[in-house]
Amino acid sequence: MKKIIRWVGSNKQEACIFFIILLVSGSLRFYKIDQYMFFLGDEGRDALIVKEMLTERHIPLIGPPTSIGDMYNGPLYYYMMSVPMAIFWLNPVAAAGMVALVGTLTVGLIYYLAREWFGKSAAVISSVLYSLSPVNIIYSHSSWNPNPAPFFALLAIIGFYHIRKYQDFRWLLLSGLAVAFAIQMHYLSLILLPIAGALWIYELAKAKINKKNLKKFIVYTILAVLLFAILMSPPVIFDFRHGFMNFHAFSKFFFGDRETTVNLNIFNALGRVYPIYTHNLIERYISGENIFTKGFLSIAILLPVFFAVGRIFKKKILEWPTLTLGVWLIGGLLGLSLYKQTIYDHYLGFLNPAPFLLIGSLSKILAGKYFKWGMIILVIIVSAINIARNPLFTPPNNQLKKTQEISKNIIAESGNKPFNFALIAEHNYDAAYQYYLDLYGYKPKKVPFEITDQLFVICEDKICKPVGHPKYEIAAFGWSKIDWEKNTNGVKLFKLSHFQL
Repeated sequence: MKKIIRWVGSNKQEACIFFIILLVSGSLRFYKIDQYMFFLGDEGRDALIVKEMLTERHIPLIGPPTSIGDMYNGPLYYYMMSVPMAIFWLNPVAAAGMVALVGTLTVGLIYYLAREWFGKSAAVISSVLYSLSPVNIIYSHSSWNPNPAPFFALLAIIGFYHIRKYQDFRWLLLSGLAVAFAIQMHYLSLILLPIAGALWIYELAKAKINKKNLKKFIVYTILAVLLFAILMSPPVIFDFRHGFMNFHAFSKFFFGDRETTVNLNIFNALGRVYPIYTHNLIERYISGENIFTKGFLSIAILLPVFFAVGRIFKKKILEWPTLTLGVWLIGGLLGLSLYKQTIYDHYLGFLNPAPFLLIGSLSKILAGKYFKWGMIILVIIVSAINIARNPLFTPPNNQLKKTQEISKNIIAESGNKPFNFALIAEHNYDAAYQYYLDLYGYKPKKVPFEITDQLFVICEDKICKPVGHPKYEIAAFGWSKIDWEKNTNGVKLFKLSHFQL
């Protein structure tokens, strides 16, 4: 803290710029967060699990399910959620606020790394562009396990950087912790393991110069691995208790149906690197989906890496920061190229800070007068495009408020009597409604064990025919008839009762 105060005192102008960037970034992520946050089935499921943690002391050993079979993430995100939801008792907005705070801190970390490696101009460029990225803003104002991945990926890189800067191998503990958290946010962050391994091997080679340093390096490596193992142990314990369900799902994913999941042949996967880089990473995250800036940025971001490699051969100079970003970027792209299914935005969470740091580094490499003005113009254009596409310009979805109001409506119509509940929706499931019905003290009875005299059905689809619908909660209720239906908050609400001959 004293170092920070001294730095602010001696760098007042830069500190002011830094805090303005953080303020803008935080405002973009916290603005009307309760209205813009997503609160559908996944968010409701997570809130229900955290509610069990806080009220029933039930600590989960696995986290949210993946989209692949019976594979589950680790539970660290649930543990993170439990802190704000304990402070702001069972309020899902608190979990979204935690993600917004982490997203804002991610901007701060990017400023810090760019400032350390490439100077003030690079710090401003990298952090401003990252804070304005529409995709980053969207993923920073909702509670979802992949969203904090960029923060932990940056912490892992910072750990290795501090080893080099301070020659203090205790920073390996930070990297071990951060990689474990990143992997449990989303399993594609496993790609960080070989990237971290490459950085570790380089540090090992440097540590051999001094036997005393080598001993410390090995000791803290062992401790970092142990910390990583401890953090990754809950899903392992779960597997031991449940017939290695996750392990079998992993095995099937990597070594089972390879035609539809992964291609472990790196040469066959190379063809996917280009579209993942230009479209999924540059176009979606940086260029605001503008095809002209996408092409220019795709080339410009790689220039620092090419220059750094060239200096190794020409001058025998190794620029660790740029080469680390190159290993991070190229290693991440190669890892993602092995995945044969659709690449969604959140899959790149562990990777997306790297190109922003590289684009900032151009301000140091292209230091000439004309290049400097070129960078300023580029940053202004890209910023303007991203500002124009800011998701806050669209009306808020108000999903949380709608869920609350619909849940209260069902309770009012129930006459304070027990009821069953079902949701008909093509792209959603009932956990969000279940959460608030439960929170308000009217947890729906489960069929077929507790069949009541009334069944409330919410329909979010265009065509709604609840009677005879194959949805289990409706079918298990038995023969039914519609007592009434009405439109509420953009959905249809039905009350069904038992059909009597």
